Amino acid sequence: MRPQLIDGFLLVLTFALGALLSRVSLCAVAAVQQFIIGRDLAGLNRLLLAAGGAGLMLLLLAGLAPDHVLLPARAPLHSGVFIGGLLLGLGALINGGCYLGSVLYLGTGNLNFLFTLAGIALGLHETASILPGAVSIETGLRMSMGAEWLSGVVGFAALILFAMRTQRLAQRWIVLSLGLLAGIVYARHPGWSYGALLQSLLQGQSGLMHWRDNLAALLLFAGAVIGALLAGHLRWQRPTVRRSLRCAAGGFIMGCGAALVPGGNDTLLLWAIPGLTVNGALAFAVMLAVIAAGFALAARRPGSATAEPTPAK
Repeated sequence: MRPQLIDGFLLVLTFALGALLSRVSLCAVAAVQQFIIGRDLAGLNRLLLAAGGAGLMLLLLAGLAPDHVLLPARAPLHSGVFIGGLLLGLGALINGGCYLGSVLYLGTGNLNFLFTLAGIALGLHETASILPGAVSIETGLRMSMGAEWLSGVVGFAALILFAMRTQRLAQRWIVLSLGLLAGIVYARHPGWSYGALLQSLLQGQSGLMHWRDNLAALLLFAGAVIGALLAGHLRWQRPTVRRSLRCAAGGFIMGCGAALVPGGNDTLLLWAIPGLTVNGALAFAVMLAVIAAGFALAARRPGSATAEPTPAK
């Protein structure tokens, strides 16, 4: 199949990915809040199922086409993993949604989250100016049909079976489909993300080598809006000064964290963890721990048990 046809097909899949994101919450903030405040594991189970689907698809494709599928390169542990994860968690708390949550909320009409995107772009840009090369994501052709590959496939398959048994039937197939689609897209274009689009736009990069990934990021949001419209979830909300400033501040902190890891929690959940990297798993765990600590502390204060906003179910 021609590369152009493959890329066109992947753009369609990215649009579908956005549509699925508008139907189900993969927001880490909402998932942790659900667990800390309501003792409900549904949100965390959705994260597990999405990561399992992405991991299974990514590794199967890597086994079938080991010379063509790029996986995250291994890197030694560094301070950026922990500091970046901490900043991702803190920024998500302030913003009221993580990278993936912001797609959901903006796609369903909350225009305050436009300021989240602006904040992420500025955070990525400023961190890159201080630490050149911090935002680059390393890839490599490292997977083979060996023990690691087999362990990963079996592990993600088991994770899917576990999460499918604990999810409601109405949503579990949507979440699994989302993860599988993400695995296909990241297998071909691991560098794509809307954070990368924001970074390239801020740096004035518009060469042909960027058009494919940038268009994919735009189609992600277009799919989210269309998906919300078709599902009847689209409710336009005008920005308010207080909320937009909060989104901008949270987005800026998340952008700084994503530059240090590198990668936002969308990349961590759907590519770095599925690609069996320790750094990706640790950064995501630190982010979840920070969010959990924030909600646990807030729950001890009367009238402060929940964060604003909490639109995800």
